[in-house]
Amino acid sequence: MLIYLVWDTSGSMAEWGKHLVARGVARATEQYLRLGYGRGEIKLVAWSNEVRLFDWHADEEFPLEMLISKNPGDVKALITFFGTEPSGKILLLTDGFWSQADAREFQRWKECLKANMLRVIKIGADANPQLKGKEVFTAEDFFAALNEWLEGRGA
Repeated sequence: MLIYLVWDTSGSMAEWGKHLVARGVARATEQYLRLGYGRGEIKLVAWSNEVRLFDWHADEEFPLEMLISKNPGDVKALITFFGTEPSGKILLLTDGFWSQADAREFQRWKECLKANMLRVIKIGADANPQLKGKEVFTAEDFFAALNEWLEGRGA
């Protein structure tokens, strides 16, 4: 199974070390799979005003671009990249700070996805409290987000 690890690299992720928290969650995801707690192949994706897919392997450090947060986020770019029938599950690491229009667009897209295709990990103590749903977890609850989800049994 493909797992798109989508790392929000928008400007707000540069604040309060959020890019480093995202790095920790991304590495924990890789280790979770490598140690056999779940199955899947990670495809690393950077997302801000555009979406970039990286050729990355678990034994490598993350590309430097993942730690540079500067452009605004664009939900339409994310939706265009994945469409409503992505070829794998999506694990989105974000602080959820988007415009109101983007938040509405994200909500509509989320509702169009097949059940159990998306997990959102809220990054940072100041992550947007409006980012809610059964697929939304804090970084502290990361393992609960992955538990059974990668096997297709999670809610």
